[in-house]
Amino acid sequence: MQAEKADSPGTEIIRKELQVIKDRINLIEATLDIQKWKQSFSLSTASELQDDDFDLRFSSRSDDRDDSIEFRVGEYGMAWLGNIVLLFGISFLVQYLQNSGYPIFSVLTGYLSVVGIYAGCYFTRKTYSYLSKLFAYTGHLLVFYMAVHLHFLQDDPLVKSDVAGLFLLIVTVAVLFYVALRWKSQLMTGMVILMILISGIISKSVQINAAMSCIAALLAIVLYYRQGWLKLVFIFIFLVYLSHLNWLLNNPFVGNELKFIINPGTAYLYFIATGFIFSSLTLIPKKENIPNELLITSAIFNGLGFSFILALIVITYLSHNYVPVFSAIAILCLVYSVILQSRSLLKILASMYALYGFLAMSVAFYGILLLPQAYMLLAVQSLLVVSMALWFRSRFIVVMNTILFVVLLIFYLNDKSNLSATNFSFMMVAFITARVINWKKERLNIKTEFIRNIYLLSGFVMTLIAFYHAFFSPYITVSWISAAMLFFLLGRLMHNIKYRWLAIGALGASAIKLIFVDLSSIDIGFRVLVFLLLAIISITVSILYTKYLSRKKE
Repeated sequence: MQAEKADSPGTEIIRKELQVIKDRINLIEATLDIQKWKQSFSLSTASELQDDDFDLRFSSRSDDRDDSIEFRVGEYGMAWLGNIVLLFGISFLVQYLQNSGYPIFSVLTGYLSVVGIYAGCYFTRKTYSYLSKLFAYTGHLLVFYMAVHLHFLQDDPLVKSDVAGLFLLIVTVAVLFYVALRWKSQLMTGMVILMILISGIISKSVQINAAMSCIAALLAIVLYYRQGWLKLVFIFIFLVYLSHLNWLLNNPFVGNELKFIINPGTAYLYFIATGFIFSSLTLIPKKENIPNELLITSAIFNGLGFSFILALIVITYLSHNYVPVFSAIAILCLVYSVILQSRSLLKILASMYALYGFLAMSVAFYGILLLPQAYMLLAVQSLLVVSMALWFRSRFIVVMNTILFVVLLIFYLNDKSNLSATNFSFMMVAFITARVINWKKERLNIKTEFIRNIYLLSGFVMTLIAFYHAFFSPYITVSWISAAMLFFLLGRLMHNIKYRWLAIGALGASAIKLIFVDLSSIDIGFRVLVFLLLAIISITVSILYTKYLSRKKE
């Protein structure tokens, strides 16, 4: 009895510790069960979401079975092969009956085949889901083929009227689009939008082709807004502009001669509307699962496609009347960039549309004044671009404007004509831009001096060129020396070493010209004065630098 009493406190402690350990183990097991349940739920949900649309791929994993690849190829590959052969077989049968003189019977056979395929899709939806979805796609394709077969691509069609044939085709495509949208299938919906483009092509009408292309673009954008299908938009940017190129080149897809059509008529309007429809993609609220890079790439592709078709239209039809077109594009793009700046989360898109607007403005300036007179306006326009960059806080605009300014300057320097007003315009724009960039570099998020140095160097070169062409030969060197003194004064007032380097460069250029050119070309009296002036200035500058260094050491 005494032993039991002595052991009872220790036993009670052990029992409590075991109970605590047991509770902890139960808690851990419960936590693991919850995590497993969450994982299984997420996987099942993901599989359901993936099942809503059709996946073209099928796995070839071995799964530790030697015959797995064989069974998968047998299940999926044979399903694909069977549906493809079925589609072509029914199409050939319908065509054969048509050519044999049984047009009504051929149509009935085709539509009965469609009913049979959709019935197979319905009855196999649970047991053979993959095959069922393939039946659905085959049925859609066959319905579209039958609608085309009623009037188009036939020498003696069942429906004689062009209007009736096109109406039946449009109604068919509309029904197929509604069904695809109800099924929430991105692939099937994209296939139906492709049918819309094909309908415009086979209509053999420029206006209908252009209108169908515009409708396809609109549907793609609406689907992105409602369903978030950006990949569909990305694909149809290419296909829609290809369709516009098709009518512009006389519809060669249906066997016409490859050439530019004589008169596009109102097809211009559909093309321009397409560009703005795709541009509205940048205003639609961004979906969470859409990467920014894909949105930006889509906007770039739209710009490239629109620019390519526009260039062909301008060169072919508007070579003498393109200024109003580019003026309107410039205004619309600049206004749209302001809207994007205030509403879009991707500010770089606003910068891209602003730059596109300024490029269109440059083309308009060229059309108004032609070269070389247009160079001055193009140089001044660079300041407008920098002003827009300050407003948008866009380093991207500044970088692109710098590249365009340098390219423009190179083209101007290669031009044989030299206009004093243009020379001084380039000079002033370069220095003003460099000063603005240095003043607002925090706002523009510019970390280096590279861009500013480019403008300063350009301004320095244009200073020498502008003074060279503005003064008579004996006074060119004096004008360069005066420019050097002005650079020294600016460097002193602003405490800026870069302007002092420009002054030293101007003095060096003056000395080189004085020694190697002016010795044989100017009067000896004036030559002495210029030499003395340059010597006095150079020695004075040397003394000032020496005093500055002595004070700095002290």
